[in-house]
Amino acid sequence: MGTETKTKQPWVLILAGGSGQRFWPASRRENPKHVLPGLGGEGRSLLQATIDRVLPMTRPERIFVVTSADQAKVVRPQMGALDPGQIILEPEPKNTGPAVALALVWLSRAGATAHDPVLVLPADAWVDDEEMFRATLLRASAAAQQHKSIVTVGITPTTPATGYGWIELGEETVEVDGAGDLPVRAVGSFVEKPAAETAAELLEAGNHLWNAGIFGFRMGYLWWLMGDLDEQWDLALTMISACLVDGDHVALQTEYGQFESISLDHGVIERAPSLLCVQGSFGWSDLGSWDAIAPVLDSAPGAQARAKAVFAKDAADNVVFAPGRTVALLGVSDLVVVVTEDAVLVTPRDRSQEVRHLVEAVGAAGEEDLL
Repeated sequence: MGTETKTKQPWVLILAGGSGQRFWPASRRENPKHVLPGLGGEGRSLLQATIDRVLPMTRPERIFVVTSADQAKVVRPQMGALDPGQIILEPEPKNTGPAVALALVWLSRAGATAHDPVLVLPADAWVDDEEMFRATLLRASAAAQQHKSIVTVGITPTTPATGYGWIELGEETVEVDGAGDLPVRAVGSFVEKPAAETAAELLEAGNHLWNAGIFGFRMGYLWWLMGDLDEQWDLALTMISACLVDGDHVALQTEYGQFESISLDHGVIERAPSLLCVQGSFGWSDLGSWDAIAPVLDSAPGAQARAKAVFAKDAADNVVFAPGRTVALLGVSDLVVVVTEDAVLVTPRDRSQEVRHLVEAVGAAGEEDLL
């Protein structure tokens, strides 16, 4: 192969935005889900665990964390082996589409070239087999470098999940040199978060994967694609670049504010003319609710827990998150119990996805200090 197609070490963008409303009351605007201590295992936050997970894949100076300016003070202490300057701050939260557009300009100024592969992944997921995770992402990176495509990582489904989008695999397999031998397939279509009956059908069909929100692409290809899909993206990339060159942060905030708040998936990925997928079988969860974090907590009487102590009688299958506190369970099952300094949450596990509605109620009541 030519020199341009030799496998390169990827640039990595870790998206660490959002307030994690479904993890209230532990997760707040100034203490979001991805920085909560302990969820990443070994006392680490999910963000710290994600940084540790990708460090063996590439040079440390090629890893950047993307977050909003109002979370900078809680994210910077989580950077670990990364330089504090490897944080890209959104002037205001604008979803993953604008965040990645801003990051592309930043990477170009950091030395990324048009032919360099870039990987984008969330900061707040749980991974079981980290070696297989890295092998899968490096395979996706190689595919992105060698093909004019967006490359997704789809997760082998284990349940008919309704909380994830799904990816339908196409028939075509493409050739990729290097970075292992995992198959690289064409994408047939994306399926939005399905109803329970549809999810069961997708699982049974055998050719659908969970969408993990992990993408690979050549730097120059995504830049071109965004401008080709919408001239507003093209104009915004040009203006953001000019603002960064001039060091004009006021103008950057104004220009960034013009972006529509849209996800990278909907704004760009699903509209790409060529999409590929590498299947990931490394044990994964987006930890999208209190119910979902049970596997990453410690075994305790009557519960999976993170607490000083748990005492239980006639209790089973509960989830307890009360760091530094003692919780007693009597005659209850399948509950979520969360204790913080100023709030307590108790909910059935199967309704934990609805916690965000309580957050809305707290906000409507004017209790800003609880948000």
